[in-house]
Amino acid sequence: MLKLTNQQLNQITNFRECYVEYPQITEIYSIFDRLMFNSTVGGEQESLLLTGDTGSGKTALINNYLQKFSVKKGRWEEMPVLNTRIPSRIKEQNTLERFLLDLDDVRSSRVRRTHREGSLTAGVIRTLTDKKVKLIIINEIQELIEFKDAEERQTIANTFKMISEEAKVSFVLVGMPYSSLLAEEPQWSSRLSWHRHLSYFHLFKNSEQHKGLIPDKLGKIHFAKFVAGLAGRMGFDDRPNLTCDEILLPLFAVCRGECRALKHFLSDALTNALSESKNTLDKEILEGTFSSRYPNEDNPFRCSLNQLNIRELRIGARYNKDAQFKEDKLIDRTFTDLLPIHMLLSKQPLKS
Repeated sequence: MLKLTNQQLNQITNFRECYVEYPQITEIYSIFDRLMFNSTVGGEQESLLLTGDTGSGKTALINNYLQKFSVKKGRWEEMPVLNTRIPSRIKEQNTLERFLLDLDDVRSSRVRRTHREGSLTAGVIRTLTDKKVKLIIINEIQELIEFKDAEERQTIANTFKMISEEAKVSFVLVGMPYSSLLAEEPQWSSRLSWHRHLSYFHLFKNSEQHKGLIPDKLGKIHFAKFVAGLAGRMGFDDRPNLTCDEILLPLFAVCRGECRALKHFLSDALTNALSESKNTLDKEILEGTFSSRYPNEDNPFRCSLNQLNIRELRIGARYNKDAQFKEDKLIDRTFTDLLPIHMLLSKQPLKS
C-alpha cells in the first residue's frame, strides 16, 4: 500500500478527475446547447448520434458536460439533462424503467410495477415535463445494434419519437462506431439530424496522392496540446515538459492514440513520482512506469527516436450483421503495422 500525504492523494484525485477540452469537444458541446435551446422554443426536436471507439472519451465528455448543471436528486428537483443508458436487457419496458430510475422519480414506482408500456411511457413523459428535462443522453446505444432485430429497434425508435414530441426534448445517442448503422434504417435516419465521431489521436494520415501514409503535422500538434493540457493539471509547481519529442512520441507509442490509455498511464506515472517525492514528472519516471506496467514489452522511453515505432488505429470496431454466428458479428478495432517515427521527419510517404 502506497503511503502518500493527503495533499498528494488530492493531487492524484484531481488529475484523475480532470478534463481537457479541445476544439472538437467544444463543438460537440455547442450542439448539446443548441438541442437544449430548441427544446425551449418548441417544434420538432432533433437528435445527435455521437460515436467513438472504446477509450475515445465518450463517457468522460458526457460527465464533464453534466458538471455545468447543479442537479439535486429528488422528486421535486429540476433536471435539465437526463443521463441514462441502454439497459442490459433491451426491451421497451426495461428502457422506460431505466429512464424513470435515472430520473429518481418516486412517484413512478407504482407505474413501473404495472408493467404496462403505455403507462410507463406516459409516466416518463410526465416526469420529463415536470423536471423540465431539455436533453436526454443515452449511452451504450450500440446495444440496439448488437443481436437485436429491426422490429425491436423500430419499437424503441417509435417510443423515443413519442417521448421527444410529447415532452419536447432532444436525444443524444452515444455509442461505438457501428452505432452509425442506426442512421441507415428508415425509422432512425430522419431522426438523427446530427452525427459526430470522436477519433483517436494520430500522427499519420492517408494520402491519395502518395497512395500511402504520410506524416500529419496537425495531428501531432493536436496530440501535443492535449498532452500539455494533462501536464498542466498534474499539480506540480514545476510543470512537466511532456511535449518534447523524446517524451511525446514514446507516450504515443504507449497509448496508440487512445485517450483513456494515455490518461491511465500518466496517472500511474504521477503516483510513482509522488511516491518517490519527485517535484515533477520526468523521463526516468515514465520509463519506470512503463517497465512496471508492461515488463515483457520493449520500453519506448529507452529507445532512440530513429528506432522508435508506433501503431495507430486503422479501422474502428465494426459489426457484421450478416455473420452466421453471434461471436463473428462483433469485429474488434485494428491497428496499423509498426510505423517508424522517423517518417514524421520525412517527406516520403509510407505504404499502408
